[in-house]
Amino acid sequence: MDKRNIRETILNSMEILAERKGLAGTTTDELAAEAGISKRTLYRYFSSKEKVIEAMFHRLTERIEKLIREVIKSDQTPPEKLRQIALLVYENIRFMDSLAFGELQKHYPDIWSYIDDFRTARIGQLESILTEGVNLGYFRNVDSHITITAILAAVRAVINPSFICDHSISLDEAFRKVFDLFLFGINTEDKR
Repeated sequence: MDKRNIRETILNSMEILAERKGLAGTTTDELAAEAGISKRTLYRYFSSKEKVIEAMFHRLTERIEKLIREVIKSDQTPPEKLRQIALLVYENIRFMDSLAFGELQKHYPDIWSYIDDFRTARIGQLESILTEGVNLGYFRNVDSHITITAILAAVRAVINPSFICDHSISLDEAFRKVFDLFLFGINTEDKR
């Protein structure tokens, strides 16, 4: 197996174990076993479990960024673009249950900060879709800066480990409810 494949196998294995056991609950022994490599090989590629988790999220955000750019450039209608973006983000983070999501903020604050910065920047990209939707009559004429700020506030407040744990909802449910509220709150009746 070449170096690139070993690295990808380690990151894929971390995603599998994060879903099964959470991030903090996964040991490097378990990670090496899941990847089918020795612990020594694991440490040749990553100096710590935190570095594996960090690389996993960097890979995840790069993948999401690429997919978002493709959707924005597509010829879909603005509501379809927003739905597609919400779906692709969810599809790429669904391996994380409420436990793993909650562990990020508590045990890996630097990684959580990176994710928060990433989602803040990506939500800002929705402004072009919102403006396009207003111009084409799909959305009501709303102040795009206020709308984007409100979406960001909702995402930060609801798609948040503390909120999810305190309200006993899944990451999936939180994600879908925020985006359903956003999408159906701005669509004109004839475009719903």
